Amino acid sequence: MKLIFENWRRFLNEKLLLKPGPSGWDLYSKLVAEAYAAAPELDPSAVSSYESLAPFVNKMFKQLQSKVKVEFVDEDPYENDEEMRQDVLQNKILKVFTGGTEHPIFDPELNVKLRAVHDWMAHIQPSGFSGTGFDMKGEIQAYNTHLKTIPPAGAPALFTEVVGQASFFINYGYFPEQKIAILPGFDYFNIGKVEGYDIVGKELVKGR
Repeated sequence: MKLIFENWRRFLNEKLLLKPGPSGWDLYSKLVAEAYAAAPELDPSAVSSYESLAPFVNKMFKQLQSKVKVEFVDEDPYENDEEMRQDVLQNKILKVFTGGTEHPIFDPELNVKLRAVHDWMAHIQPSGFSGTGFDMKGEIQAYNTHLKTIPPAGAPALFTEVVGQASFFINYGYFPEQKIAILPGFDYFNIGKVEGYDIVGKELVKGR
């Protein structure tokens, strides 16, 4: 199993392929958001990708509990990523919002566990509590960090859960309903690549 993970990670590109701006990450997030909005609520062909995440979420959540106290709360607990990091650093507590836990595949417990694992592994742990932010760049860096811990089959589901939902929120201003769907046309291992577009000077250019 270890060898399998080492081999597939060779295809993971963590370099930021695009730059900030209207033809860079702004356009990318807009395309992802539109794909999320157009996706069905439940695509049967996507179920196996989501189900493959469950054992890894449970395993990582147990590891997380050995490091900090996880508190599930009814209100959104943090104004920003820095407030969350300081709570973990100073108080050894990570609060996780339980709202919107209806999920077509995950039960509420697994859904909030995934949130906790994502916040810890992606936004806090990578840089010794410097972590990554909740903006588009931060979420993409967070996705790449989390991607290393899951089986390749789970990558399409994780992309929808992390990059898809973050892009939707950034572009439409509210958190979307959670969907079981695979967003077509995106490279789940080289974030920034989009089918039908070329990357020129770290900007997306419509292919001819």
